Amino acid sequence: MNDRLSQHYDEFYRKRNPIHVYPVEFVVRAFLGNYPRHKTDPSAYIGKKALDIGFGDGRNMPLLQNLGMRVYGVEISDEICKLATSRMDRLGVEITACVGRNHDIPFAAAFFDYVVACHACYYVDPGTRFEDNAREISRVLKSGGSFVFSAPKATSYILRNARDLGDGHMEVTNDPYGLRNGSILKKFDRESDIEAALAPAFKDFAIGSCQNDFWGIEEHVWTVVCRKA
Repeated sequence: MNDRLSQHYDEFYRKRNPIHVYPVEFVVRAFLGNYPRHKTDPSAYIGKKALDIGFGDGRNMPLLQNLGMRVYGVEISDEICKLATSRMDRLGVEITACVGRNHDIPFAAAFFDYVVACHACYYVDPGTRFEDNAREISRVLKSGGSFVFSAPKATSYILRNARDLGDGHMEVTNDPYGLRNGSILKKFDRESDIEAALAPAFKDFAIGSCQNDFWGIEEHVWTVVCRKA
């Protein structure tokens, strides 16, 4: 477990403690958009259970509740969970937030209909691999459940001067925010790499991508929707 990462994020979210939060665009599109390679049916969300992995300030949680789902979340520290729970309570959003890791999610098998991981599921704890994360996410999803996530391309800002550990696992060395240096994450160079890393546990991949330049922060990511096999 990277305790330093937890401490950095605790401090980050203590300082950045907004009243209102707004969902990430690709998450909105994944649940409400209709595209040539990805169609949605908002009526399918009513009464379902959704897990938001690495929810941070909880920005995607109001959207998930507005879609009719029961919302759960996993984060790396109790403080982040408490901050988000308090914020969601003020916004009228009911959540269940627990401490966990990508490879160790504290919920029963086949508990969720949807798992959302916005800039989160590719972080790999020491002694584990991305495959451990994928296996654990599959475990908590129901058969046919959907996994909605983003993953970095090699050209993303967070990977500048990163140390290559092999098999797409990279150690961050030059985080401009000073939060994630020393953290290990999994990057993907091609769509086929994503499918290979998640198969055979997942199928029916709809893969898109974003190449944003936010005033010098070049956020280049894959956006993925797939289903548990």
